[in-house]
Amino acid sequence: MKRYQYKDLTIEILDEQDYRLGSADNSFFYKKQYFGIDAQEYPTSKHGIKVWRDDQVIDSCIIIGSGGTTGIHQNSSLLDDEHLLICCCDTIFCVTLPYLNLEWKTQTDPATCFQVFKLQDDYVVHGELQIVRVDKKGIIKWEFSGADIFVSIDNQEEFKIENDGILLTDFSNTKYKIDFDGRLIWDNYGKL
Repeated sequence: MKRYQYKDLTIEILDEQDYRLGSADNSFFYKKQYFGIDAQEYPTSKHGIKVWRDDQVIDSCIIIGSGGTTGIHQNSSLLDDEHLLICCCDTIFCVTLPYLNLEWKTQTDPATCFQVFKLQDDYVVHGELQIVRVDKKGIIKWEFSGADIFVSIDNQEEFKIENDGILLTDFSNTKYKIDFDGRLIWDNYGKL
């Protein structure tokens, strides 16, 4: 579970892998449901959001995605004023507080979205196959792919935002640096 404070609200994000659509056996009934592409037919990950005020849930939603499985961790969601962004499978969802209305959803990776960060006035998504920058309306501004997936087998940092660009490491240990416009500055084979 992850928690945010926003004004007089507490926002909880929960991994709800046991949640079943339409089941009376669910431990909580979510008021709203939002789906990624093919998620109604092939649900992979389910993330619940509850908004609390004065120890009462004032609204809730469940986000259901299809594709590579995601969980809830430090950077799998982002609170940006009244906008809450959350990675669910291959899609980034943006809901507004306090009533969790879906503002937009954008498929930002063919497989899995791992992390989302604020970058200037936009957002950057660390996906399995690509790094993507989206604006505040969910429109993709650029995409960057490497020679392999952006996952490390030896606990190296695969994704790091620096002052002048983004450092990336892929599964075969190739290192890249891209600028904030998604252009390759260098890789570990030499300067371009």
